Amino acid sequence: MARPKSAGQSLARLFPYPAMLDVLGLLLLHPDEQYYQREIAERVGSTVLQTQRALKRIEDAGLVEKRRRGNRTYYGARRQHPVYDDLRRMLLKTVALGDQLRDVLGSLEGKVRLAFVYGSVAAGTDVLTSDVDLFIVGQLTSRQAAQLLGPLGRSLEREFNPTIYPERELRSKARSGNPFIHKVLAGPKIWLIGDDDELATLVA
Repeated sequence: MARPKSAGQSLARLFPYPAMLDVLGLLLLHPDEQYYQREIAERVGSTVLQTQRALKRIEDAGLVEKRRRGNRTYYGARRQHPVYDDLRRMLLKTVALGDQLRDVLGSLEGKVRLAFVYGSVAAGTDVLTSDVDLFIVGQLTSRQAAQLLGPLGRSLEREFNPTIYPERELRSKARSGNPFIHKVLAGPKIWLIGDDDELATLVA
């Protein structure tokens, strides 16, 4: 049986060019902004040629507006398009998930040392309705996590399932062979704060 694709992976397969989803995401997730071609290429990490191709397809679909200012052409999302709201909502649920989580957790300066997504989302087996499993290491209470993640979950229409450990407790459970901790640590991760090396040092 073929392995299910994640929501983000499945969405990417709909587009003919690798850069197209990135360009579309930039425009639709920042609808009040306008960008010129080279700026778009730099922001999404693509070549100018790939960006041109992506913009042409998006423009042909009627999802982008162009405005000329000086010697530059600026591109922005066309909010009047019939699928604008639905497509933007889908991008918010998938492509933007990691970026928005980083922003939310990054606002807790000094309280979160490590954070990553694990479970079905990290493994690439999630669907749009899957819970997002979060593993957080730091001095953060469940109530604080709920207050932070609640608004984001409602805007993305996804449930967050945070698991929180202080550093000392995580180290103790890892050293004692706790089955859940070992399964999570050995599994796939989408890093939000920190990396594998920092985690290995913490639980050593």
